[in-house]
Amino acid sequence: MNKKIITLLGLVFALALFILVNILGTAIFRGARADLTDNKLFTLSKGSKSIASKLDEPIKLTLYYSDSRSDVPAQLKSYGQRVRELLHEYAVSSGGKIKLEVVNPETFSDAEDKAVQDGMVGLSTGRGEKFYFGLVGTNSTDKKEIIAAFDPSKEEFLEYDVTRLIYLLSNTQKKTIGILSYLPIEGVQNNPLMRGQNTPPWQITSQMKEFFEVKTIAPDAADIPADVRVIFLVHPKGISEKMQYLLDQFVLKGGRMVIAVDPFCEADVPPGINPMQAMQIPKASDLKKLFETWGIELMPGMFAGDRKTALKVMMGSERNSEAVTFVAWQGLSKDKGSFDAGDSITGMLQQMNVASPGVFVKKPGATITFQPLLQTSTESMLLDTKQLEMVPDPKKMLADFKPSGQQFALAARISGKVKSAFPAGDPTRPAPAEGQPANPPDPNHLAESKEDINVVVVGDCDMLTDRFWVQESRIGNMVLGYQKVADNGDFVIGALDNLSGSSDMISVRARGKFQRPFDKVEEIKKDAEQKFLAKEQELTKRINDGRKRMQDLMSQGPQGGSLLLTPEQKAELDKIKATIVSTQKELREVQYQLRKDVDALKTKLKVFNIGLVPLALGVLAVGMSLYRVNRRRSVRVAAKGLS
Repeated sequence: MNKKIITLLGLVFALALFILVNILGTAIFRGARADLTDNKLFTLSKGSKSIASKLDEPIKLTLYYSDSRSDVPAQLKSYGQRVRELLHEYAVSSGGKIKLEVVNPETFSDAEDKAVQDGMVGLSTGRGEKFYFGLVGTNSTDKKEIIAAFDPSKEEFLEYDVTRLIYLLSNTQKKTIGILSYLPIEGVQNNPLMRGQNTPPWQITSQMKEFFEVKTIAPDAADIPADVRVIFLVHPKGISEKMQYLLDQFVLKGGRMVIAVDPFCEADVPPGINPMQAMQIPKASDLKKLFETWGIELMPGMFAGDRKTALKVMMGSERNSEAVTFVAWQGLSKDKGSFDAGDSITGMLQQMNVASPGVFVKKPGATITFQPLLQTSTESMLLDTKQLEMVPDPKKMLADFKPSGQQFALAARISGKVKSAFPAGDPTRPAPAEGQPANPPDPNHLAESKEDINVVVVGDCDMLTDRFWVQESRIGNMVLGYQKVADNGDFVIGALDNLSGSSDMISVRARGKFQRPFDKVEEIKKDAEQKFLAKEQELTKRINDGRKRMQDLMSQGPQGGSLLLTPEQKAELDKIKATIVSTQKELREVQYQLRKDVDALKTKLKVFNIGLVPLALGVLAVGMSLYRVNRRRSVRVAAKGLS
């Protein structure tokens, strides 16, 4: 048989075998998946998989997505596919405990009514119809958690948001947190400075009580309530040895803490003391003994000033006031890189206001993981708290300011294995009497943490006060409500919420983006737009000038009427109209050409990616095959010649 025919039959057989393998592979490996995306966007993190696989009862997830709409932006369509793929991964990881349903709520349908009833937010499309893209989850006790609308701009936190929804459905009880505060954040009963009236709680406390079951822990408490999972410790100035030991053991046994300390706490004005007298009272707080054991340090007697994020304060008299930059007060913001964008606590914050914040550093040789959450810009420096003890001078502080070029950590998440700050046990435990045997070891004492600790430390307590993040809305003496002006409360609630979850929940961090812009395409598009922009502006100006000239001509006739214009004026008017018509046509052509060039570029890229690359690979494969066949034939011919 002709060798060319054999080669051709071989290629046909190879093609048939390739198709057969694909068909069988699709049938046999239908559930198999390979995630080749950067950051593994379609693969659940270890924490999410663990939460999904540990479900005790079934959970139903209903994705409302207006899939049949023709006017849905391409970005939302691709993001919708991304969300569906991710939810499918949760269902697979749960071993059947998570049931996924995708509903298309068409306009005026029962499905749309159900979507609204479930709390979905419909986005207007401009035609009186609504586009729905949200998620509702329910458990066996009919508890419901929702994501009212998925936002592509917050895609990095998609997995965290969905995992949190599932976690809340699988843990139905409200989380209990403890407040241990040395500031009056829970209000003051019979405040002497308020003529015996009660001082209301700070808004941060009121907000915490909306999200959690809050228990107050007294500074002289003998123990910590067993159901408290997270403690919010505020300004521990003068904290006792006993309480430090209780907190030490609480953390080593798996408890979590949010700790707010301050090198100079302006809010530290004890009830019943005149504010002028309060200036003489030390205002610093630290948790030095525990911090040293954990491997961190709050820079003593120093705070971070920042010229880039500094807030303005009003100085001078009421009639002659001026706004002055105060480097001690800072408006941290997302735009200025103040927040860790990859952490769920800070990733979605926009602005936080802080006052003379302290700086944390990781001690040399420490084994803990130190992750800054809030930080200064490089236009910052360390300043002495003595500058704040009396009345600070913002102008002088700014004039003397010399940026260090460093960034300083104002808040951080610390984790890892740590030892007890009290290796001998409870320091308040009575010593044995003289001549008596030593006390036996306390069986409940831990000398080292069994698992990694999880603690968030913050170097400012003033940021909790109302004036730094909320604004009263009132009529006369009646307070109508509070308006948020900064995200200080969101930071605290986010930290408490994050730490009150399981270790799996805490481990879920922000992921990469699914939407990847074609940077080169955008660059070419901008060049094309710039190329036609000048021409478009020139034509638009010509049209506007022509219309203005038309108005001038028509106003020259009696009573502004064009019917009484002279023949010369009418001829000029007709010429202007014709010019405007032709110019408008030319402008449309320019705009069309711009779109055409951009569309042509897109088409070329599609042809190249979808057609030419696979074709080139196919040609290369066939070429390699033919080369090998010809090479083997040449070898055989050469062998025959030698024989």
